[in-house]
Amino acid sequence: MNQTSSIVTGGITISAATVEPVVSWALGAITHAPVPASVSALVTGLICVAVHAAINRIASRAAATPAQ
Repeated sequence: MNQTSSIVTGGITISAATVEPVVSWALGAITHAPVPASVSALVTGLICVAVHAAINRIASRAAATPAQ
């Protein structure tokens, strides 16, 4: 079993479906106008990809650092 999975580490899983309502609300508050669902879904996808890439980068840098 993968030792970094959310089940093993006790982490929580957040999906784009969880984040989308918050992004939709934030975009509406910023623009002061209704935002189409497709736009909020695209922005949510970009945010999730960016966070995932950042986590992978941090994990790879931590794994590459020699233990002292």
